[in-house]
Amino acid sequence: MFKRNKLTTAVYLTTLSIPTISIAETALEEITVTATRRATSVQDVPYNISAYGGSELSAAGINDFSKIARNIPGLTLSDAGRSKNGINNGIVIRGLNITGSQQEEFPSLTDPVVSVYLGETPLFANFELRDLDRVEVLRGPQATLYGSGSLGGTLKYLPAEPDFDELYGNIKSKLSVTDESDDFNTDFEATINIPLSDKLAFRATVADLSNAGYIDSDFIEVLDDNAQPTGELNPQEDINDEDVQMFRGSLKYVPTESTDILLTYNFQKDDIAGSSATATGLDGYESGTKVLEEFERDISLGSLSIKQDLGFAELTSATSITDNKSEGVQDQSYNYGYSSFWSFYAGVPREVVTGLKNYDSKSTTQEFRLASTSESDLTWLVGLYYNDVEFEAEAFDIIAGIDEFFGITNPQSLDLAYSNLLDTEFEDQAIFGELTYYINDLWQVTFGARYFEQEFSASQQITLPTCGVFCGEGPTGLSQASGTQDFSDTLFKFNTSYDVSDSTKLYVTVAEGFRHGGANGVPVDDLSTAQVEGGVFSEHPDYLFFDPDKSVNYEFGVKGYLSDAIRYSTALFYIDWEDPILLVQTPNGGFPVNYNAETAVSTGIELETNIQLSNSLELNLGYTYTKAELTDDFAIPTVAGGVQSFDAGGQDGDRLPGIPKQSVTASINLNKPTAFGANLVARLGISYKGDFTTGFSAPSVLAERSFDEVSSSTIVDSYIGLNFDKWQVSLYADNLTNSDDITTSDGDAQYLAEKPGLQYSINLGDQEYRLRPRTIGVSFSYNF
Repeated sequence: MFKRNKLTTAVYLTTLSIPTISIAETALEEITVTATRRATSVQDVPYNISAYGGSELSAAGINDFSKIARNIPGLTLSDAGRSKNGINNGIVIRGLNITGSQQEEFPSLTDPVVSVYLGETPLFANFELRDLDRVEVLRGPQATLYGSGSLGGTLKYLPAEPDFDELYGNIKSKLSVTDESDDFNTDFEATINIPLSDKLAFRATVADLSNAGYIDSDFIEVLDDNAQPTGELNPQEDINDEDVQMFRGSLKYVPTESTDILLTYNFQKDDIAGSSATATGLDGYESGTKVLEEFERDISLGSLSIKQDLGFAELTSATSITDNKSEGVQDQSYNYGYSSFWSFYAGVPREVVTGLKNYDSKSTTQEFRLASTSESDLTWLVGLYYNDVEFEAEAFDIIAGIDEFFGITNPQSLDLAYSNLLDTEFEDQAIFGELTYYINDLWQVTFGARYFEQEFSASQQITLPTCGVFCGEGPTGLSQASGTQDFSDTLFKFNTSYDVSDSTKLYVTVAEGFRHGGANGVPVDDLSTAQVEGGVFSEHPDYLFFDPDKSVNYEFGVKGYLSDAIRYSTALFYIDWEDPILLVQTPNGGFPVNYNAETAVSTGIELETNIQLSNSLELNLGYTYTKAELTDDFAIPTVAGGVQSFDAGGQDGDRLPGIPKQSVTASINLNKPTAFGANLVARLGISYKGDFTTGFSAPSVLAERSFDEVSSSTIVDSYIGLNFDKWQVSLYADNLTNSDDITTSDGDAQYLAEKPGLQYSINLGDQEYRLRPRTIGVSFSYNF
């Protein structure tokens, strides 16, 4: 336990290249976290962790992945817009990423590289961050306590719980305008806490968010009532509107002093009118899309947490059920025009290809934990974990006018050129635990382990009805495959820390992380490996299964206080990454699949400090340097004319995509009483993200479709306001300097005019996702 003494501040400030200044003796706020599955001070956690209070997040306007990535040191996000971010979170910590851009609107068949939790529930979708108690950022693998998907770290969102003290609540509203948009943005949020008795309380939050679009397209194709091309274009402005509604209700029951029961239900509905991508060959915020890329998602999460104090230990049961459904439209016109097979379709009217993508994922999670509570030199925690995920996905590509062009009666549906039906199921069972021994008051050693058994199955049916028996079985051109894969492994963790003084802690950690492997379910050409029924789009057998990947993190850090007013943490890390899982498209059918590379390494340093400059002024700084690269070549398999071969995929020394070498976050916060009874509050936040690539460069066969270089980005956010006793009002600006930066890119797979058959005389350039332009607004809230 830290006892913060006054030490010299100049040494640490000099290392951060900050001029020595007079520091106030006002103590920083202490934050309690549950990263170790026990309540403890953030500075007592013996590894690198950051925590942010809910009021701080709300004041800064942080309500989703894209905003939180600007404010957490070392956390990066390949921001491809709310629709794609809502499916695959794209969050990266410590450089463990091998797919630079979020090109697919299907959830990945494995987990993200950073696990995300809402309360006790693992979550792989982007929820609105409303009415939170705090956010915890656990850097480095967390597999012993948090399971699959914690290769680089874990992000925990802890909602505020009902309390029994009094009836209260608040109402918040925002009105803003975004440059390049012709409409207003609105945001309404309301929270209420109701004590129903001294043992029962209820809390609820609702929110309605509407963001006006700022992307235009002059290339939207007009189809007639029979979905046939007319040859007309219907230019549209502000095509990427966003509407989000969310609700969370919690009921807390404490029947005895030793029993705590929390029942929570979360619901969110996203309605996105179009993509935030633009074409670099056009001026301004212009897209080349021919089809409005609409996206709708409904996600519900119900959870039940029961905690029972047994005297010698606390028993926790955490149960959750999640249902995540979406329907999306994707413009596939350029993907088809890019592909070699499109030469067979030369002359198709207007070349409009609409992709329809639907998915439904249901998951059930159960965890039991028993954690010792008695005061002794030996503490322990053991747990059981079960997770079952059923996932169904459908993809249909419709080429407007293709049936009339070929003079056929489509055996499935009008103008349907391609269908893909995918069913998967994943089951994970694990036992885990940690044991901590306190050698003395200053020195502790922790050992952790997790043993798991997993089973993953996938089956896939693909039809190509416009080419029928030439592409597969029967008139629909059917090809299909299925596969099942079992995994089991034991992961370990070692951590030790030593308090060299009352205010300084040194620690060393060696920890493993992993993601589950699985089966892609694509048709392959090796009958001895899977059940396959024909099809010219059958792929190399290496695509049927993909292996788990594993990381081993070696970390040394120091954290503590230089005075009551200065808190800091520093960490050096080195991570070995075996069998990294990347997302690629197969060479024959262009099917999105997971595939293993060989090895990679990520090394870096993380610095973070919080300084209370005065009673009313706080400075927060964070810096991260990351060097992440492949350490072995890997090859991409292909089949042509019945001959299996391999092409270059990535080279030893290639940078891992999506990873900037340097990132910086900084904010200064003011909270100062005024003479007329209100507090003046203000914040200025700056986020810098260095340049990065989105794929592997030539000679990789992936380069032409996935490689792009994205320049560095600097974003400035700010607000200023007055807080009275019951109400608050503020003026805020997101992207204050109107930075026109690229957040990520889909590479060169889109918008290439020189490809055969495309109907544009200009090269529309790469498809790149743009930062939302400057948004200026006013915020009002009232507490009751």
